[in-house]
Amino acid sequence: MSEWDVSADDWSAARASAAADHTVLIVDDDPSIRAMLGFVLDDEGFTVLEAADGDEALQLLETDAPDAMVLDLMMPRVDGHAVLRSRRDRDLAPDTRIVILTAKSDPSDAVWCWELGADEYVNKPVDPEQLVREVHMLLKRTPDEIRARRVEGLAEARRLDSLESAFGTKKKRR
Repeated sequence: MSEWDVSADDWSAARASAAADHTVLIVDDDPSIRAMLGFVLDDEGFTVLEAADGDEALQLLETDAPDAMVLDLMMPRVDGHAVLRSRRDRDLAPDTRIVILTAKSDPSDAVWCWELGADEYVNKPVDPEQLVREVHMLLKRTPDEIRARRVEGLAEARRLDSLESAFGTKKKRR
């Protein structure tokens, strides 16, 4: 083994060590999704907090801002869009990195999320290991890289939204 080779055990330990100093808030009204994501993130070494709705998430953002938040959009009472809007308007947890995890596939939702400060936008269903990789990558990015990714994500979402509108595949909202 050369000095550059890393065993699977060493890699797992290094990832867990890197995650150990980070807290991730999972915000989803589905307890099974919270449990599954919580298990995977905890197994990776993250400290995991959970919120069943946007109200709980906003309370946690006010008192104990996590390093990252995995946020569902479709929740009762206070949805993910409202969490993003309130976070921005009240300047809550400005350093918290946000991954949107949603079943919504309309590009206009992605546009809205990027505009409101999301850092990544992922559609359900998602491979839990892929989500863990997204969180790791997001936490490694510098503020400049985060801003550049938002610009890139917003541009891509706007392109997709324009294509759907141009080809008439966009569903009309009532």
